[in-house]
Amino acid sequence: MHCINVMTGALATGTDKGVTVLMGGKRTLKIGDLMGTVVIPFMKMETDADYEALVEHAQKSIDFFAENALEHERTGEMIERIGLINFLEGIGLEIDPNMVSTPRTNPYVRTDGWDDEVAKLNARKAAA
Repeated sequence: MHCINVMTGALATGTDKGVTVLMGGKRTLKIGDLMGTVVIPFMKMETDADYEALVEHAQKSIDFFAENALEHERTGEMIERIGLINFLEGIGLEIDPNMVSTPRTNPYVRTDGWDDEVAKLNARKAAA
């Protein structure tokens, strides 16, 4: 509670409003507790086009799940079985360093090629 009392500004809501999409989280005896993987770190939700893009992403995810999941398998188990990279390619998302599957770790960025990854991210931001 000390941190909250001292840093109240850190908990204030920002001006950007949007969504963060996590997929595959659940509690199971077979694998253990799974936190959902962040597949869309942040998407603004200001217009109807933004909402349609979110619905389109959901439809792609459901279609991919219907084609690739085994009987009685959930999304998190499917992602674990086929691999997160294959899942993201299947639903048409590019890998972003802001995606995380485990808090405080990042499975997408290797530190041996850190400069290259930063250059790729900066190039994507400049193009957008």
